[in-house]
Amino acid sequence: MSTKMGFWRGALAGFTVLLTVGAAGARTIDPMGVTTNESAAIVLYPKLKVDLDTCVAGTCSLTGTACATTPECQAVQDAGVDTLIQLTNTSEFLTKVHCFYTNTNSHCSNSPATICTDANFRDVCPAGGLCVPGWQETDFRLTLTKRQPISWSVNEGLSALPLASTPGQGTPPQFNEGNIPPVLEVPFTGELLCIQVDVTTELPSDRNDLKGEATIVTTVVNNVDASKYNAIGIKAIEGRQDGNPNVLNVGGPEAEYGVFSEAVDPARFVGCPNVLTVNHFFDGANVVTHDGSLASPVTTDLTIVPCERDYLTQTANAPGATIQFLVYNEFEQRFSTSTRVDCFKETQLSDIDTRPGQEGNLFSIFSAGVQGTLTGMSRLRSVAGPDVDGYDARGILALVGENWGAGVCGEPATQGGDPKPPLQTQLCATDADCGPGGVCGNPFIKTTAANVQFQGSRAQGDRISIPLP
Repeated sequence: MSTKMGFWRGALAGFTVLLTVGAAGARTIDPMGVTTNESAAIVLYPKLKVDLDTCVAGTCSLTGTACATTPECQAVQDAGVDTLIQLTNTSEFLTKVHCFYTNTNSHCSNSPATICTDANFRDVCPAGGLCVPGWQETDFRLTLTKRQPISWSVNEGLSALPLASTPGQGTPPQFNEGNIPPVLEVPFTGELLCIQVDVTTELPSDRNDLKGEATIVTTVVNNVDASKYNAIGIKAIEGRQDGNPNVLNVGGPEAEYGVFSEAVDPARFVGCPNVLTVNHFFDGANVVTHDGSLASPVTTDLTIVPCERDYLTQTANAPGATIQFLVYNEFEQRFSTSTRVDCFKETQLSDIDTRPGQEGNLFSIFSAGVQGTLTGMSRLRSVAGPDVDGYDARGILALVGENWGAGVCGEPATQGGDPKPPLQTQLCATDADCGPGGVCGNPFIKTTAANVQFQGSRAQGDRISIPLP
């Protein structure tokens, strides 16, 4: 893909300096208690999606056709979005997990059954209605035999687990127990968190045996798209359980989850990262393949979730977190903005500092037109709370996604004997994007998902409150 080189030259130069300094003069990098490629005691899937082509504001959510009711949309064959969860027990022992779905759909204040977003609530909610954020937890338990992977559809769940009646390897023989429910509302946007617990007591365990992945699959007519990411793992600290199994301390002075960090404090364990680094395209960047066969504008989505969560009372992350952004383009120019996160935030980058919608996006600092470069880097940091040595509930984790337009404008229709204009190569989602009389071929969006880079340690910790069995 074509891109400016200044940004990447700077990164290469920094790497060269680090190699020149050598091990003796290199600064110790602060560790973190989270990982995306190692087994852990807690695994978090921050972004789950389910949609069966519903009618929203007169348009089918997936196929884009006009509709009056949802059954009209669902009559279109093979249209849907689902998330496939993979969870693996990497150990030689039978293990048990306690999992929590969180439904983060917002609903209209004057129509509680109607799902809405900040962008569409004026169209879908009755007059005067507001879009009220929501987070409803559903939990379940299951066992995994030694080295067992398991996968399931978020939309369908698993009423019976494999090896539920046939023993797996081990002495005594190992069996699966439990079941996985489907999500209770569709469309569904939310997250999944699974905690490793003791097989006998079902209380949180200090072992690190779990690893996970998620794949979001979209099928519209004959078009299939899939994006996959690694679940974020939070490591348990052996022997640090404090006797209060209702509250799990991630980092902080009474840490049960995290890693030892001499760089922060000789006696301190740290949990969630201090800074999140996101390398991304600016919204609207027109990326051209090397052979020139496709010119594709790209938009970037960011999903941010707190490390702190309360499944015991099913309430929002009380203080919330203010997230500061430092945004660098390829000319190394710096911009800044901020946003707030309570329980869950999924947003296009351009909607962070402007009103949602195409008109506002053009003036965002995340717009390629404003920045003048295709790519950039954003550093995210949550503002610490007043409890500088304790638990301030401000830690965050994130996932980045890219939306690549796959539709290409064809030859517009002509009148009379006028010759046709030359074939266009611009991306489109509808015929209107191709100008008067234009035709948009294959108007579908392709997506990718990627884990972000974690950096640095926070002196403060976060807590996860859970119900006991």
